[in-house]
Amino acid sequence: MLPYNRLANNYNELYFKEQLKKIIIIKNELKIEDEKVLDVGCGTASYSGFFKNYLGIDNSVEMMKMANANIVFGKAEDLPFKDNSFDVIISITAIHNFKNIKKAVGEIKRVSKGKIAISVLKRSKKFNYIKKLILNNFDVKEIEEDKDVIFISK
Repeated sequence: MLPYNRLANNYNELYFKEQLKKIIIIKNELKIEDEKVLDVGCGTASYSGFFKNYLGIDNSVEMMKMANANIVFGKAEDLPFKDNSFDVIISITAIHNFKNIKKAVGEIKRVSKGKIAISVLKRSKKFNYIKKLILNNFDVKEIEEDKDVIFISK
């Protein structure tokens, strides 16, 4: 069983306020209005209502059951979308959980039209590896947030 399947019932209670702060930063920085947004590793997609044109993707069935949003089952490493099909790609504190982070970053780059925002847990043992992959693939700035660094398109 995926670890997040066990957390699903309490996830929003535990993390909604924390995730919301990041979403507000991202939405303001990228000036997201009507753009087509893909949320990779969306979990419960609790903040989906902040976007007019939202689609989430996750591989935790239990987390997806808690969602009240437009979501699909899938993996970050094999996104089932055409090249350049999303105006904005977001991934909120999820990337350190992906099985093949390098492949997932490549997939995010492939389906993106350019705007991305990826938040990475500062205490993740994979933080430096993830940061290097992001910096090598995207033109981003870093925004320090409480527990995360948000890598966001310039």
